[in-house]
Amino acid sequence: MNSHAGKVDLVKFIDCENVDDDDTDSLASALSDYNNIFYDAPSIEETKTQASLDNSNFRTSNFCIDSIDTSLNEPSDNDSFILDEDNENFDFDDDRETEKEFEDYLNDENDNFEDCEEKRLKLKKLESLNLNFDNYEVIQKLAIEKYGFVNKKFRQKAWPILILYKNRSMSSPNALIDSSLKIYDQMTESQIKNNKYYNQVTLDVVRTLKRFPPEISDKLRHKLQNQLIDNICKILIKHENLHYYQGYHDICITFLLVSGVSNSIPLIEHITLTHLTSYMESTMEGTLKLLLNIMPLIDTINSQVSEHIQRAELGVIFGLSWLITWYSHVMDNLKIILRLYDFFIATHPLMPVYLGAVMVSDHAELILEIDCDMASLHTVITKIPSKINSSEKIESYIQKALHLFKIHPPESLEELNQKWLEKCQQIQEEEELKRQKEEEFYLRQRFKNDKNNQQLNKNSKIVKNKKFSLIRLKENKLKPNKFLFGLTFTVGVAAVAMYALNSNGIKDTPDLVSKFYQFLTLKDF
Repeated sequence: MNSHAGKVDLVKFIDCENVDDDDTDSLASALSDYNNIFYDAPSIEETKTQASLDNSNFRTSNFCIDSIDTSLNEPSDNDSFILDEDNENFDFDDDRETEKEFEDYLNDENDNFEDCEEKRLKLKKLESLNLNFDNYEVIQKLAIEKYGFVNKKFRQKAWPILILYKNRSMSSPNALIDSSLKIYDQMTESQIKNNKYYNQVTLDVVRTLKRFPPEISDKLRHKLQNQLIDNICKILIKHENLHYYQGYHDICITFLLVSGVSNSIPLIEHITLTHLTSYMESTMEGTLKLLLNIMPLIDTINSQVSEHIQRAELGVIFGLSWLITWYSHVMDNLKIILRLYDFFIATHPLMPVYLGAVMVSDHAELILEIDCDMASLHTVITKIPSKINSSEKIESYIQKALHLFKIHPPESLEELNQKWLEKCQQIQEEEELKRQKEEEFYLRQRFKNDKNNQQLNKNSKIVKNKKFSLIRLKENKLKPNKFLFGLTFTVGVAAVAMYALNSNGIKDTPDLVSKFYQFLTLKDF
């Protein structure tokens, strides 16, 4: 089995150091970089003359899907971008210990997730059934029913039947898988490394730490990451019309953890061709067209929620990572992820959209409590799936999604979208009228306030003038009183002096009076 060498000189990574963290976290940045979800690789018509890719083929942005959902799983300090430098030519046959660990993991039938009597009965039902192409419809029904296939043991048998049934040309799924693997086994390590998506796939895979179960050792995880890169690149080499997008690796790793390294490749290939082709086009148009169905579906369940989201002008970007990763990027519980994969594999490709509509509508109370603000709503709604950790809750959502699918099947979505567009136009007109009224009210209030201020200023001037006149009047009144007081005091003193002089018989009175008068005139009354 070929495996790429994790040499650092062969792996070139996107330069994220100059990206502003604020831009990454902001919704405005998310909207402006919407197309960055797809890797900007050269067209398939370009000749491959270089032994390794040039960094110019990559957009220097760390946005992509990982910044739409802030739960980005960054590599830990112990993780290296060199996946396996010491064993660059790793093969499972050369490492029996690691191979044994992975075999034990794949053969572990213990589910350890909310065990109950109903689940045990489901296991007995699965054990009694012959899992082959002849029982396709029964197996499909079991995938949809409560608890799905319960554990890895039955998923390893049932998933190939559901996925390969329409392409069956042999008697058993295993025969089809073995036949499909022949072409992949012929691909060389050089082909894998020279693939135009190799660098981006490697960069994405090294950030998948949280996707691996905790019971898997670091050594095995590194080996599986190497194999995952190989598997993805091999599919892209075989199907040159497919364009890799960030999030595809989340789907591929889920299949690898259930079906193993080799058996997962044909399953991933077929599920890609039947369910994921719209996401792997050269542009976002196909993906966006599918995602736009979520709002009309929400509107059929709870119109208050859909109108609240529409008035905030949020759009549908909140559900992007849900759709293109089958919720595996935004959920941490592998048991719930696998249960959803049972459901999605057995149903219509649009079922993740129906499920998203149900989840959003079920959180109506939470959403309606938030102000009609784009950023606030985006933050809350994108985190809804990550809060689901109950088997009963996810089963409830699955049954509601099935019911919604029956009421509004895919063929009715065009009409549903048209009604929603008309409603959006009405909401827009209402919001525009509301803004106009608010502006008019503001202008009237402002005019009224300006008029009141002018009147207040005028009254203030009048009051000031009156106060000033009163002050002057008081000042003028004080001056005569002061003069009269001085004159009176002077005359009185003179009269008293004259009386005293005459009473004592002092002569030369005129001279004394004259001197006394001169003395008094020196005083300033």
